[in-house]
Amino acid sequence: LRSFVPGSHAAHAVSMIAALAVNALLPGAPPPQTTATRRGLLGGFAALVAAPAASHAVSARTGLSSVFTGEYDDPQHPGCLRSIKVGGAPMLPSGRRSRNPQAAIAGVDSACDARPEVSAVWKLTGSVAESGESIAIDFSPKGGPKDLLGVWEGDGIKFPDGNKWTKVPNGTPSRRPASLATLNSD
Repeated sequence: LRSFVPGSHAAHAVSMIAALAVNALLPGAPPPQTTATRRGLLGGFAALVAAPAASHAVSARTGLSSVFTGEYDDPQHPGCLRSIKVGGAPMLPSGRRSRNPQAAIAGVDSACDARPEVSAVWKLTGSVAESGESIAIDFSPKGGPKDLLGVWEGDGIKFPDGNKWTKVPNGTPSRRPASLATLNSD
């Protein structure tokens, strides 16, 4: 059984249900002394029903704790930079944060046998799913689809066309522009 915070809707609902059950089973028992309203009882019941679902919720991770943060090998562009950094979730118009963290994706597509110039690095944006198992990348600045879905598959990101970016465990510092120690999302 779950433990409930005293004074919470869920704890109140449990105590009400118990009191009503005792009253129903023991005809001579006095009626439960409560000032509970129907709204309070229903709110508590809703909390009881929602608690198991909330306990299994998974939230997408950011920074180094995200499986997507890192540098990758792209078989369609051997030796070229592919970098993803997952940051925080954006603020919504409602004033709340989105449940989907944003990602900054950077790379180059040619002359990959040497360190690229900063001007050769393209930058894209993406959004990690709340489950943390997929990422939608906006390739439209490069002439591709707006929300290309990549799914985490073992050691990398699998795209619908069958291409898979494989994560390089210690990164690929030799593929970054010489003038930058790290790539930022500016």
